[in-house]
Amino acid sequence: MTDVVEREIKVKLTIDPEAFLNTLLKEGYTYEGEEIHEDIYLNGENKDFRKTDEALRLRLVNGRAELTYKGPRLGTKSKSREEVTVTLDDKNGMLKILEKLGYRAVFTIKKRRKLLKKNGFTVCIDSVEDLGDFLEIEGINVSEDELMNFFNNFREKFKIKGDIIYKSYLEMRVGKS
Repeated sequence: MTDVVEREIKVKLTIDPEAFLNTLLKEGYTYEGEEIHEDIYLNGENKDFRKTDEALRLRLVNGRAELTYKGPRLGTKSKSREEVTVTLDDKNGMLKILEKLGYRAVFTIKKRRKLLKKNGFTVCIDSVEDLGDFLEIEGINVSEDELMNFFNNFREKFKIKGDIIYKSYLEMRVGKS
């Protein structure tokens, strides 16, 4: 089990993702690999996460499964939340338990994520089904100021355009439907 505060900054990627990946590699970023994510979001009969600004997500990553509780937002400059994650051996069994407890799958988000690392931060190039390409910069247990400083330097160096997006992929996807 991991219990962390994850802070992230997200912007819409307006340049070719593959070209951008190659640029980052030339600049010394370490490529950590590609992941295929299928995120199943759940909501409860007695707890509406939309009203409490929380989330319960069952994520499938390259055949592995994990269940994550995301607490209410903590930050104002970035999307920051407490997260508690457990790794699962039996995704279907966990879904059945959650259903028996009154939780139902309400939305699924699929994305292809390329991960790079530098200076303790993770840079994600995400291609999200029905939403497009995004850049996410994530820091675990860092302050908002540390994340903002890294992001602002990154944005300036790589000429990243666009406003910071404070919505999750789920919120963006639900807003489109």
